[in-house]
Amino acid sequence: MSDSDLIRRYPEFFVSEIHQEVLWLRFSGNFFHNLTSFDKRDFLGDYFQRIKKSDHIKTVIFQTNYSESGVDDYVEFFLSHTDEASLFGGTRLLEINKLSNIINQTIINVIELNKFTIQICQGACLSIFMNLGFACDYRIVCDNTVFYNAFKKIGGLPLGGGPFFLTKLLGRSRANQLLLLDDEVNAARSLELGIVDKVVPLADLEETAMRAAQKISQLQPRTLGGVKRLTNFSLQELKVYLARETDELQRVCVQMGHQRVFA
Repeated sequence: MSDSDLIRRYPEFFVSEIHQEVLWLRFSGNFFHNLTSFDKRDFLGDYFQRIKKSDHIKTVIFQTNYSESGVDDYVEFFLSHTDEASLFGGTRLLEINKLSNIINQTIINVIELNKFTIQICQGACLSIFMNLGFACDYRIVCDNTVFYNAFKKIGGLPLGGGPFFLTKLLGRSRANQLLLLDDEVNAARSLELGIVDKVVPLADLEETAMRAAQKISQLQPRTLGGVKRLTNFSLQELKVYLARETDELQRVCVQMGHQRVFA
């Protein structure tokens, strides 16, 4: 697998760069539009397979910069897909299922990578991106980062395995508190809870990620791959959870549509 097979430029979706043994993926644009409207449905899955087959790459950095996808965009996307059309067999509810399935499969793809994975992000972030970070091996955020539980604004459910990851990290009680009582979690509290691994000023964000990636590059591939296989041992449990999450999300969205039509 050559480096050229991993270089992609979709400026409103993501662009990729290779720095020696590090693959850097910069995601941006409108998150909801990108995942539901990108014209190559299976592209992301195929691209992750290409990454796995690249012996040269040891670390993948995911930079999620979705300033165009905030709380308002989240609310608008879900409310526009839970109206009368979705309730009576239209295609709009399928868009929500599509979004959920793509997010879930992306999380699985990230976890299954035989590379060390790093997420970096900054500013206002939906909790979806916090959950995507849980799929990574290391998480670095800017000190201005705030994760928002936007799903609470519409009486919905979190996407991307948040309850699963948080329960394992914090325990059931504290996970419930964070998801149900907290509207937002800033960078300092995220570090305190162990949701992220490092908090740095914006000016140091990319340099810090690159230093971590270069340190991992010193490891033997057999060590890196072997440790990843062992830490992924319980992956099947996550797959079962994500399937249940999608079912619950669909049920809640139908209820939301019913309330809007008959309220």
